[in-house]
Amino acid sequence: MYLYFSSIFKVNWTFKPIHLVHFLPAIIFLINGTDYIFWDPIQKDQLIKTFLIDTRAVFNMPTLFMPYYWHVIFRMIQTFCYVIVCIYLFTVSFKSQGFSFNSSAKISYSYHLFFLLFFVGHFLTTLVIGIQVNPKFGTLLDNSDELSFLLLSSRTFFTLFIITTLASPKVVFEKHFDVQRNKVIRKAKIEMEFESLTQDSAKYDLNEIDRLFSEYLLTKPYLQPGFSLSTISDEIKFPVHQISYYIKNRFGQTFNEWKNELRVHYAVSLINEGKADLLTLESISIQCGYLSRANFVDAFKKVLNKTPFEYLTEHRSRS
Repeated sequence: MYLYFSSIFKVNWTFKPIHLVHFLPAIIFLINGTDYIFWDPIQKDQLIKTFLIDTRAVFNMPTLFMPYYWHVIFRMIQTFCYVIVCIYLFTVSFKSQGFSFNSSAKISYSYHLFFLLFFVGHFLTTLVIGIQVNPKFGTLLDNSDELSFLLLSSRTFFTLFIITTLASPKVVFEKHFDVQRNKVIRKAKIEMEFESLTQDSAKYDLNEIDRLFSEYLLTKPYLQPGFSLSTISDEIKFPVHQISYYIKNRFGQTFNEWKNELRVHYAVSLINEGKADLLTLESISIQCGYLSRANFVDAFKKVLNKTPFEYLTEHRSRS
């Protein structure tokens, strides 16, 4: 739950290997309880019968290195900490939107509020049960009706929590849905624009555009940060839509694909000339017009199917 809330409410959060540490306690608990697996059937049967008479018998569960009492206490404390952090993440994000359920942010705060409330309800009732059946507190829960009520409450909250999760998959995976929807919309928009350009292409003086475009490229303008169709349009005095059509018709690529390919090949030429011995890859990416190293790496991988570092390593091994 903590990792899910982090992915929703933290800006630019991504899952990293270090986050696997959050699963470590669960693995330890699992190992700690494996001693029960090796009990013979008679011992297991006796424990179950005793548990049905007195729920405190669960604290007689065999463990490898940690008494079951501390096992339960640690789990409760751990869950409590995670719940507090999740409440904090939700509150901070909700506050940034003026506590409005109808904010412009692409986050369903009403859904996540129910999600959080049902989980907290389940946790609190489970906590009460865990404390009161604990032998350290004597006989605080001799009343079977009270135990039944608490168990029913806990299970009800947990059921509502699961139903809330399963009933709204689009909210749970909203980032995935947004990405897919945006891809479809963007693809449809590009196809419509290209179809429109194709219909008007007979009016374009492609030979003149080719002549001016070729002369313009001799200065390597694509290495400048912010290089765009508008930049080309201002220099060669042709409309943006005609230049876009020319690039698609001449190179079979979108403007960004064409620009990134030129930049990547320039970066390759710098590496082949030994510039990487004097400059860092980040410096090379800046010389190629990238203000972000991540964008440089992404473009490099799309063009050559390998990262700049991988290409540099291969180049040095060949030299």
